[in-house]
Amino acid sequence: MRKHKLLIAVIMFGLTWAGIVKAEDQPIEQQLIDAMNKVFGAHPGFRANHAKGIVVEGNFKASAEAAGLSRAVLFNGSPIPATLRFSDSTGLPNIADGSTNANPHGMAIKFHLPDGSDIDIVINSLKFFPVATGEDFRDLLLALSASPPDAPKPTKFEQFKSSHPSVPAALATASTPGSFADEEYYGVDAFVFINKDGARQAVRSDDTRACRASCCG
Repeated sequence: MRKHKLLIAVIMFGLTWAGIVKAEDQPIEQQLIDAMNKVFGAHPGFRANHAKGIVVEGNFKASAEAAGLSRAVLFNGSPIPATLRFSDSTGLPNIADGSTNANPHGMAIKFHLPDGSDIDIVINSLKFFPVATGEDFRDLLLALSASPPDAPKPTKFEQFKSSHPSVPAALATASTPGSFADEEYYGVDAFVFINKDGARQAVRSDDTRACRASCCG
């Protein structure tokens, strides 16, 4: 199956290079990467976004109350090894951590469970995401790439923000902290917790300062 997918990817790349497959016919994931590279430039060996980051390791230990919310082993109170990556926004590998363009900052957590499986959480310092779909995010990036400092007013990005009020509202929730020890991170997605009685509860991370304290010891 992996060889089959790789072959398809190679064929699609070749057809695109030859001009047979249009960019809009690519999977949305590829369109997003291409749009990010238009904004930040391509930097081989680095991610297209959140290129600059630092990886740390530690242990996560849930509070006693957590076991009442979820029967997952992650919340049973035992130390769970975790790998975290703190990152700056943009695809620029050398961006300054304190730059306003480094917002929103990101944090990715990989919990390593006793059975060898992992749980991943990806969060950032925006209180909510600017748009709701991959296609809208692609269009946001393309509008940004088409809006250099000398672009006529209103720029493509200004027009996009005007038609998508959630964009400026979301961007206004992230700012450069006085210290990264005080940075707050928020979940983009909600998770469903199931407790020992089978009760289900949707939850969303609203502030991970306490999580950082327990993970990074």
